[in-house]
Amino acid sequence: MRLPTSNNREVELTKKNEKIKDNAVLSLFRNIALCNSREGVDAAFVIARFLDAEGINENNFLLYLLMIETNNSFIIDGLTGKRNPFLLFSSINPSWFMLKETFRILARFKRNEICGKGLFSFLGIIQNAYKSSNFGFSLYELSISDVYNIGKYLDKKKGQDDETNILLLSILLDIYNVGINNKKMRIKRVAIMANSIRMAFFDERKDMSDAIPDVLLIKSDYKKRQIKPGIVIGKADR
Repeated sequence: MRLPTSNNREVELTKKNEKIKDNAVLSLFRNIALCNSREGVDAAFVIARFLDAEGINENNFLLYLLMIETNNSFIIDGLTGKRNPFLLFSSINPSWFMLKETFRILARFKRNEICGKGLFSFLGIIQNAYKSSNFGFSLYELSISDVYNIGKYLDKKKGQDDETNILLLSILLDIYNVGINNKKMRIKRVAIMANSIRMAFFDERKDMSDAIPDVLLIKSDYKKRQIKPGIVIGKADR
């Protein structure tokens, strides 16, 4: 019969090593998500295809966000499959952390860096939260900086009929309509800024820099060199 102290020690050692194992798995996954080598991209692509086959749910949506943040179009194609990226997260109830991560990623990339499907998936999350009520503001209170990081993806040269511009303008209008009647003055200011960005887009006499800081409108001067997966996997049924 083991002494209680021995049992306690075993429990402590088990917890300690389980934590080490979890950290090792997390570290491995993060290294894969960097996608800075052929091996990393291949591993990320396999994970993306697995997630696509499994389907998005409350337990794995954060992995979807991590895969999209790779900004590798091949991986994002494998992740989304045949689904509309704008609706990718529509079955997941928005949360503070989901919205926080969305705006962090939008802020991380320059206005011309993020790939189309990735941007659409993030815009879907935002619209789902802020479409028609104060629900989104109660979860995650938008800042003016967040609104800037939505508006910076507008491309005035492409005009009002561009699909991305349509979505961005619609989201900014939703933020204005919901926020302008809020009792909190700081939310009203966010709403007014959202509308100012829209007006700068529509007004031919204005530039986007009249509403958004110049530093956020700088385009990347590098040629994107994303790594293509070296493995071939059959198409998923979904």
